[in-house]
Amino acid sequence: MPGFRELVMASGLDAVTEHLDETLVLTALRDVHGLSGRLERVASEKDETFVLHTAGTRHLVKVGGEGESAEDLTLQTAVLRHLARTAPDLPIPVVRSGVDGADVHDIAPRDASGPRLLRVLSYLPGEPLAGSEADPAPFGRYHAQLVRALAGFRGENQERTLIWDLRHLGALAPALDTVDSADRTLAHDVLAEFALHVRPTELDTQVVHNDLSPHNLLVGAGGALTGILDFGDVVRTAVVFDLAIALSNLLEVDAADPWAVPLAWLRHYLRIRPVAEEELKLLPLLSTARLVQRVLISSWRARRDPARAAYVLSHASRDWATARATFAGLDAAAERVLAESRR
Repeated sequence: MPGFRELVMASGLDAVTEHLDETLVLTALRDVHGLSGRLERVASEKDETFVLHTAGTRHLVKVGGEGESAEDLTLQTAVLRHLARTAPDLPIPVVRSGVDGADVHDIAPRDASGPRLLRVLSYLPGEPLAGSEADPAPFGRYHAQLVRALAGFRGENQERTLIWDLRHLGALAPALDTVDSADRTLAHDVLAEFALHVRPTELDTQVVHNDLSPHNLLVGAGGALTGILDFGDVVRTAVVFDLAIALSNLLEVDAADPWAVPLAWLRHYLRIRPVAEEELKLLPLLSTARLVQRVLISSWRARRDPARAAYVLSHASRDWATARATFAGLDAAAERVLAESRR
């Protein structure tokens, strides 16, 4: 089991990445991709993301942070190309190779402390499902289709060490010192419950997206799916972890029934991709664990990289309240999950 420091370094979170001069990025796009246009910067977790507006179309441009490895980006590219073959109906980004045929190019300036890896992907239209008028529940079937399409994937570095992999939750204990005492107690209890009940090596595993949320799904007119984004956390891990992550992003502590939407998503998911009952009953605990995982990592990162603090904390702003509510009702929620699976 890797320790906290190893997880941080392996996940590319150790380096504090400085913004590249956009002129440098534009020059690289011209030289290695034959593209020119106007760059629009987009907020992102650890890389630098832009939309390149050209005369006729748009492209998504990503420049990895100094801690991101070529091996991780190669894995993401392999996953996207696998999905293009196995699930052509799913709208995923298309990787654009450079004029030399390579998918990744190092554009780091001479004084950089590490590589800055450039990639260009197709731009997918639409708006995030989060904040749209579309009902998120039916998108559970697309999640299941994605899981099924990835079932046969095999690639180098798929067993990568990743801080966002729930099987490493216990290694986040050092990050408890970055949060307030009441939240620290809750996080400690969740980590202990996870260690008691979850045996990752006994769970069904494969390569999964590992970060599906309404923010990573795009919808168009009428609520139709137009894009599945952000494959940066792909890894071979437990399938039920991937499902729990999606459900955690649908929990709403202020709703009359916080589990109503997650359970509806689950209903659509299970019609396509069954899950064993002994794994299903773990979903409430795993979803709560994901909330705690996110807020612990975000709190640590906010201290480490103040320039990105607003962004990394924005996605975890309500996680403590939600985790506190769901942790108090784990048994009842597990019964509801099992009842949903038997419908």
